[in-house]
Amino acid sequence: MSSNGDESLTQMNGSESLSSILTRSSNSSQRQKTLSVSSAEEPLHVADVADLLHPQYAIITGGRSMDTGSPLITFPDHNNFHLLCDRDYQRLIQYLIGVTSLQDADLGFQLIIDRRKNSWASVKATFFPGLIQCVYVIRPSGFFQKAISEVSSKFFKEEFRFRVIICAQIEELHEFIHPSQLTSDLSGSLFYSHHEWIQQRISLEKFSCQTTLVAHHLETFMRQIHDTEFPNSVEATEQLLIEQGTEYTKLKDEILSAGLQGEELLAEIRKKTEMCVDRIGNISSIERRDTSRLIVQLQETELRFDQFYEEHMRELRQCLELRRFEHDFRELQSKFDGHLRALSEMTEIGDTVTRIDHFIEDIMAFKESCEADIIRADEAMTKGQSIIDCSEKCSSKDMVEPKCNELTRIVKLFNEKLSKRAETLTKARDLMERIDMANEWCAKGIDLLASQRIENVSVPPETAEIKLHEIIQFIESAEEFQLSNLRDYDESTSLESIIVSQVLQRIDDVKLMCEKRIVTLKKLATKPSRPIQTVTPEPAVPLQPNTGAPHLRHRKHSLQRVSLLLRLLETKTYRDDEFMS
Repeated sequence: MSSNGDESLTQMNGSESLSSILTRSSNSSQRQKTLSVSSAEEPLHVADVADLLHPQYAIITGGRSMDTGSPLITFPDHNNFHLLCDRDYQRLIQYLIGVTSLQDADLGFQLIIDRRKNSWASVKATFFPGLIQCVYVIRPSGFFQKAISEVSSKFFKEEFRFRVIICAQIEELHEFIHPSQLTSDLSGSLFYSHHEWIQQRISLEKFSCQTTLVAHHLETFMRQIHDTEFPNSVEATEQLLIEQGTEYTKLKDEILSAGLQGEELLAEIRKKTEMCVDRIGNISSIERRDTSRLIVQLQETELRFDQFYEEHMRELRQCLELRRFEHDFRELQSKFDGHLRALSEMTEIGDTVTRIDHFIEDIMAFKESCEADIIRADEAMTKGQSIIDCSEKCSSKDMVEPKCNELTRIVKLFNEKLSKRAETLTKARDLMERIDMANEWCAKGIDLLASQRIENVSVPPETAEIKLHEIIQFIESAEEFQLSNLRDYDESTSLESIIVSQVLQRIDDVKLMCEKRIVTLKKLATKPSRPIQTVTPEPAVPLQPNTGAPHLRHRKHSLQRVSLLLRLLETKTYRDDEFMS
């Protein structure tokens, strides 16, 4: 390394001293040590500085220093630096620093200024938007050692905030930076293709722009979801589900497309790295790192988006279930109101068994027609309870629980009224059957009494006994239809009460007639006992032939007449008793 120059810097016409150049760079680096502020205010893309990249005024090869591992920025000696104005220089350096990571920017940069073919005046002393750790200057070939010594002494006087190392030869530079971190023009082995690097930057920034656009679309969609209120109807909620589902699918396709583009770019970079094992510079490290970082960011963005959308869909589906429940509740409430009105109008009972059977068929058909609504109400209540259990919001419970209670009440009321109607008809039918049986029994009793002719006083006791048995069996047959239960129908209508009263009176009349007939038949069935007559024996008469004396035949005839009179007298006494009863 040389500390002296062949010529004095002050001998250069219209040029700034190296001391002044580096002093301005030092002040600039003190004002802004990081990349983030400048790049955040005015982000630059490869298209913005393409005309500045191709001449290779400055390049970042991916090489690093040996001491701190800081990234290197090289100013090649192409004898064209004087064509670069200060504004373009600032934009170029800003872009090159922007391609590094924030960690690298925090480490600071080391500059290599190759001026072996040019003068010091070509080194621009403009704004450098980054932290400078060290500057390596490869001196112009026409400088004298004395001039270099003069410049070096000025460096120490001005106390630069970074080191400035003057290298007379490339070999001296190798003492500070390993040749593997230098390109071939600095006698290093680091592979670097400026054209390939620009193409990679174009592809990388295209991928970056696509990921940025996807992120913007996702953010817009998520903001739209956040600002959209849930609809109040089933149709609107279903439509919102379809629309947002379609938009979600579209965004997922964009994410997939961007991810495929990034994977293809990364695969291309890795392929070129494998083709050249020594490629550890820009293309194999910076672009690969940036591409991997963008892919990871895209994956993280997709994951956050999926989580957000899944949570939103869960809430939206719960909203749809709530709207469907409310819709079902309104429909069921209206239907059960109609069912209850219909039941309240079913007041007719019927005055015959056939008529009541017709009403029973109607109520059964009505029950079957309402069965679907009852099942639907049960399902709605189950769904409502599920909404309460799954929802974390108290508002859902406040909206659903009262409606479930109302459905429970109205279904219970309907079932009670339906059961009461069916029970009333069943009891009425049973009543009518008993009334019909009672009427039939009464008619049969009257016919039985009429068929028993007992005016004839000559009814033998055996016949009276038979007729008495018929009457007793007839009375006992009333137990088959439980006539006594007719008196228990207190809930019957006024008309039915009148009918029951008439039937009961008729039954009592028939029973009274039967009881009188029983008394009469019992008397007829009883055989009267004959009084014992004392007969005075007559003196014995001599036996004579049948054609005996005439006076004996006359006596036998007289006895027969007496016996007939006694029977007539007995008959007359019985008839008198019959009339008296």
